[in-house]
Amino acid sequence: CPAPRPSARLWAHENQRVFQDRLIDTEDKEKFARWLHELLKRKFQFDCDFDETFVKMPILFGDYLKMGVTGEDRVYEPINDNSKLPKLMDTYLEEYNLSSPKTMQLVFFMDAIEHISRLARILRSPRGNAMLVGLGGSGKQSLTRLSAFMAEYKSFQIELTRGYANAEFREDLKKIFMIAGVERQPVAFLFTDSQIVNEGFVEDINSILNAGDVPNLFPPDEKDRIIGDCREYAASIGKPLTKDAVYSTFIACVQQNLHCVLCMSPVGEAFRRRCRMFPSLINCCTIDWFTVWPSDALQSVAESFLQDVEFAKVETRGKCVEMCISMHQDAIAISEKFLASERRQNYVTPTSYLELINTYKTLLKVKRDEVNLLQKRYRGGLDALALAESSVGTMKTELIELQPGLVQAQKETQELTDQVEAKMPDVEAQKAIAQKDEAATAAQAAEVKKVKDECESDLAEAIPILNDALKALDTIKKQDIDLVKAMGKPPAGVQLAMRAVLVMLEMKPDKKPDPDKPGAKIDDWWGPAVRLLGTGTLLPTLKSYDKDNIPAK
Repeated sequence: CPAPRPSARLWAHENQRVFQDRLIDTEDKEKFARWLHELLKRKFQFDCDFDETFVKMPILFGDYLKMGVTGEDRVYEPINDNSKLPKLMDTYLEEYNLSSPKTMQLVFFMDAIEHISRLARILRSPRGNAMLVGLGGSGKQSLTRLSAFMAEYKSFQIELTRGYANAEFREDLKKIFMIAGVERQPVAFLFTDSQIVNEGFVEDINSILNAGDVPNLFPPDEKDRIIGDCREYAASIGKPLTKDAVYSTFIACVQQNLHCVLCMSPVGEAFRRRCRMFPSLINCCTIDWFTVWPSDALQSVAESFLQDVEFAKVETRGKCVEMCISMHQDAIAISEKFLASERRQNYVTPTSYLELINTYKTLLKVKRDEVNLLQKRYRGGLDALALAESSVGTMKTELIELQPGLVQAQKETQELTDQVEAKMPDVEAQKAIAQKDEAATAAQAAEVKKVKDECESDLAEAIPILNDALKALDTIKKQDIDLVKAMGKPPAGVQLAMRAVLVMLEMKPDKKPDPDKPGAKIDDWWGPAVRLLGTGTLLPTLKSYDKDNIPAK
């Protein structure tokens, strides 16, 4: 850079990335920054004070300021206006969410933007690899995916399944090598310590970081196929076309295009042990420590997550943000005291902070729903009371209007009562007469019932006889009638039967002289009987006789 100030800032920036980012203590980082500031003033005549240079506006360089620029056209330039970076990152995030099936929701505070700038620098560096060290939930994986997208790199991450072991891991490594070596496309391999099923994974990654290759990764047939795919490219860049030379070209392409980003947690002994056993994790990686979020980061995150919550007053939102920050920082302070007194570590992660905010939002919604329900019930009760009060007022008015009519009705009722009481003696007399008539009627009814019962008893005896007589009519033939008609002096039973028939048919007897009393006449029933028998209609007449209306005489 021709100007001393940009060149000095670039020198300071690279020193921070190479040396300061490896430091794990805040005091050490600040001490290094002050040494750097002294060197800037002494060697570069840098006249800015410490806070302006390293606190208020951190020194940042990047090649992502101009969107849509690819490859060699990207310019690694200083970022002079940090205030525009959050909006730029939001734009990158929107494009990422549109092109990726898994969307992300990120808040770009200054600390996160610094991590993205470091990752962008590492990914664009030749054979650049990164080891991100921080507690779980600090955003290491999300920022890596976004940084790879900003650099227009492919992002690859293994997916653990049941039975995932070395063989499956090496198959995934083969896919990455084919993308980086055969297709010659830049790819960011994102690997986390939670995906380490066994230490063989770390050993293979150590080999990739150190030599760009994994021993015995490809069997001979696949290796020959790779050599065949890369032969044309090796010839185009002037490499010998022997198998070893072409395969070395393939490995060089892998080293150039494959960028490993390891996300590790410093908790426990495993991280220290792996760093000792596999030194390439330290020697071949640029280390970026994800430390505790600063206050401005906590504020930005709280404001972003609470922006969809409605508050009655604007200052209430600010108070809630301050409350979340205070609770998180108090938890960190108490954890430090707990570590000092009990020698036991309690980790307060960014995930804990996000859970705190989400828990607050959930409880706020639950309580608001409860209050709204109570308000609804209270208002319903008030409406019911108002309706009752209105109804009572209406009824009072109606009662006042009806009062004269009620008085008149009461007067008429009293008059009617007096009239009724005046007529009560006559009513009592009529009642006594009616009771006597009722007793007489009851006696007559009892007598009638007795007669009815006797009649029904006689009828019950007569009905079978009547039915037998009807059946007997069906047995009489014409010869029987002719026989009775030819009788000169029929038996007494025959005469009695014919006499009963004549009586029922209301036929009168003949008159003839009485042989015992000269001059007197007696009834002769046989003559009319013979004539009836001669008509031939005796049987039909008897069958159609109206048995229910026999004359009483």
